[in-house]
Amino acid sequence: MGTPLGAPASSRPRHEASDHEPAGSRRSQLLDGAAARDRFAAWLSRSLGQPVALGAVALPASSGGWSNETLLVDLAEGPMPRVVVRAKPDGPAMFRDYDVGREHLVLSGLAGRAPVPPALAVDPDGAVLGRPLLVTGFVAGRVPSDDRPSFAEAGWLFEAAPADQRRFIDSLLQALGKVHAVDWRRLGLAPLARDRDQPLHGEIAWHRALHDWGAGAERHPVIERGFAAVLGAVPAAPAPCLLWGDARPANVIAHGFEVAALLDWELAGIGPAELDIAWLLEMNRMRTTGSGVAKLPGFPGDDALVAAYEGVADRSLDDLGWYRLFAALKMAVLMERHLRVAIARGRLAAGHRLLRDNVALRRLNELGETRAGR
Repeated sequence: MGTPLGAPASSRPRHEASDHEPAGSRRSQLLDGAAARDRFAAWLSRSLGQPVALGAVALPASSGGWSNETLLVDLAEGPMPRVVVRAKPDGPAMFRDYDVGREHLVLSGLAGRAPVPPALAVDPDGAVLGRPLLVTGFVAGRVPSDDRPSFAEAGWLFEAAPADQRRFIDSLLQALGKVHAVDWRRLGLAPLARDRDQPLHGEIAWHRALHDWGAGAERHPVIERGFAAVLGAVPAAPAPCLLWGDARPANVIAHGFEVAALLDWELAGIGPAELDIAWLLEMNRMRTTGSGVAKLPGFPGDDALVAAYEGVADRSLDDLGWYRLFAALKMAVLMERHLRVAIARGRLAAGHRLLRDNVALRRLNELGETRAGR
């Protein structure tokens, strides 16, 4: 591979692209107007089997990017005080298809088996409000920030004692172990596999297709080399399990420092547990050393985190070098898609420099160079 892209680390901005918009700059039209509120309330009443009356509708503190539109809906009447509505975005979005049925399937399957929000209702066709949507129960707690500054720089987890930071990450690994341990076939989760015969190849192919669709003819050479390197050395995969798909601290609701719920199941799939662990390692790295920020003192180093998970799962993780390369490739693909959506929505200028040089591309290039022995 060629020379790594980008400026020296000392001259790079600590944050190169925001995943979120400030809540004050956003507004949702999903439940605007009495007619939309009435339709939604009637549908949710039928779904829950008891009358529902809507109260206030609010945006969460963090938008979560453009993979979905999320609303917090208070219930003036109903079986619970608040629900969460996740809908297909209006306009350019991260993914070609927003499959709320997929999320509903996995949340329903994990109910009582792993800490996830309760799945309450799903409209996969957009019959109620014109866009596919999923309704889940609201889980109270604290979420590590992925906004600027991130959880590694400020906030409740940053300010916590190292022992409590370690409690948080250990609880995350315990929860992830529960996800990986479920009998996904018996729970009817086989449709989550991108390829039923070769789940790992299916994950690679899905991200290849996402990139082909999202980037069009504008292919970045580092990403193309990344796909070639990944496909050229696919390891013999261990037995597949249910995958979270987006394992990272910012997708966790915590009570104290214990996991109350794992969020964001859009990328859930079936494959080796190594996919989730490598993604967690790379996402932690991107928020810390990849952004010029020290890791939290209570978070274990990579080897210690892997050992902790292996203790939870009672198995060793294999070929993590390859899985981390794939995680970096996945991150570069998703970052490019995020940037192109930002351009389409007028948040970034066309042809922005981040399309050519960003933290994800540099990490992918670094790992590719290492594996190539250069």
